[in-house]
Amino acid sequence: MLVVIVVAAATAFSFFVASYQKQLTAEETLSHNKSLENLRILALKPDLAESGTTLSGLQIELASLDGNTIAIDSMVLNGQTVLNYNVTLSQVSSNGIPGCLMGNPYSTTTDYSCVLDLPADSHVFLSFDFNPLPARYYSFSANTTLAINESGLLEFNVFTSLGNEFTQSFVPPVAIAALSFVDNYPILDGSNSYQPSSGTPGNVTLDLWNWNVAVSRGGNCNSDCGNYSGQEVELTNYLNPTTTYLIWLNVTSSDSLEGSAHIDYTLSP
Repeated sequence: MLVVIVVAAATAFSFFVASYQKQLTAEETLSHNKSLENLRILALKPDLAESGTTLSGLQIELASLDGNTIAIDSMVLNGQTVLNYNVTLSQVSSNGIPGCLMGNPYSTTTDYSCVLDLPADSHVFLSFDFNPLPARYYSFSANTTLAINESGLLEFNVFTSLGNEFTQSFVPPVAIAALSFVDNYPILDGSNSYQPSSGTPGNVTLDLWNWNVAVSRGGNCNSDCGNYSGQEVELTNYLNPTTTYLIWLNVTSSDSLEGSAHIDYTLSP
């Protein structure tokens, strides 16, 4: 009897050890796969509403640099959970499009068990719609107010089934407007404007410098009033004395986000 008990105990212990080793191996594999998971949030393209400066939607570019499929559980934009969106895959592998990429638009409201599966080494574009209901592809819940404009910070979070979080902030550029003179001719100078590097993809640059020159008070506008483009612009006429000019600079980054600054300038008589 003692021998039977000893053998049973040894067998139970061996099963325990095997089960523990199996669990430990699974945890180590999960931890290893989690550490290797590689997803990049590359860029965005905002869609401006027909009126005002708020956005009607935007497109975000994702790239999987992983050799395995990445399962995305959820996405958050400026603190709001994304529910619906369109998916465009830039290149399809020979095995086709797995998982939720089959659905276009993808919607968690119709299948909460479904995750967005990004194929290995894939490149996708996600389109979000900020229009109010009953727009078909509205991306957030009905009681969500997402007043995003093109000069505001955009923060995007992606959460995967392995427990990773990938975050990217898109920061609007900073416009700095200056006015100088060469032989009394005014020079509009936006060369000190810049793109903040904190939280922004390193390939973001300033693409456009747009100016508007108008009279604010105290005189009539000469032919220099109007719209101009360029980092530095030389006006062709002198400014009128005792006239206050309102000069606006609007800079646009390669992410299509904008920053503005203005100058109130009065030429002394």
